Amino acid sequence: MKRLFSITAAAVIAAGAAPAAASAADAAEAKTAVVSGVTYTYTVGDTASSGITITKASPAEGKLVLPEAIGGQTVTGIGDKAFLGQTGLKEVTLPSGLRTIGSSAFSACISITHLDIPDSVQLIKEKAFMSCYALTDVSIGKGVKELPDDCFFSCTSLAGAKLPDGLQKIGNEAFFGCPVLDTFIPASVKEIGTNALGYRTDAHSAMSVQVNGFIVNGAKGSSAETYAAENGLDFLDPDNCLIGDINNDNMIDAKDASAILAEYARASTGAETSFSPWQKKIGDIKSDGIIDANDASRVLMEYARLSTLPDSSL
Repeated sequence: MKRLFSITAAAVIAAGAAPAAASAADAAEAKTAVVSGVTYTYTVGDTASSGITITKASPAEGKLVLPEAIGGQTVTGIGDKAFLGQTGLKEVTLPSGLRTIGSSAFSACISITHLDIPDSVQLIKEKAFMSCYALTDVSIGKGVKELPDDCFFSCTSLAGAKLPDGLQKIGNEAFFGCPVLDTFIPASVKEIGTNALGYRTDAHSAMSVQVNGFIVNGAKGSSAETYAAENGLDFLDPDNCLIGDINNDNMIDAKDASAILAEYARASTGAETSFSPWQKKIGDIKSDGIIDANDASRVLMEYARLSTLPDSSL
């Protein structure tokens, strides 16, 4: 079963792996060039406009800035498994003319913390960033229309993913094993695959389970809301919700302020807190990651303001 390919196993296997050997045909076409002290292995496309595809770089470590061009030809692709298991690679700058990122191109690059995918990229293949455990945030360019299967599978530290308007599909298990992910799904997304968000591998059974308290963020009436409903996950439309409405009754009142104060008291005394992740997000009026008396005060102020409005304004 796929789930038996655990996160730990993926790290051990991929981290020790070298990029797969090229076929005889590819090897015959492979060329090398040294740019800024780094030796790049690459192939040249059939036409002048197809550009160059990087298939390997040595050394691939620390902060690596991939060249915009090699030998006067634009770098347009990163090949399959080109940087697979390069554990010393901490930061990579992708060229502005890049169009394709290959399958498992950066899989198990366990030290990369941040990624900016340029607008020029049109195609990302499956497992491109699988098991990048240290990756905390990624910005995906507006040229990407589809996130493939397993794209960010087991990126366990991934907290933020900026998805472009115009993105149309999120593939199967694209963000599987990303338990702290907090991202907004654009309304342009019309298809979200199986276990794409809000699922992880259970360490004991090696089976897929839901991430406790995972919130799917998106617009009401969108595929994001449908996905959340079908999978029994919490859903939040940040642009159309009452911040501070802790009991979800479509009102902001003293009950909400009281609930926030009670939660703050529990946290202050070391008692077990009771708010769900959804309530924590709704109750954090100041957006500072803390539920406290200031949040309760702001809820009461808003309640007082709404209470003085004419009925037609409510």
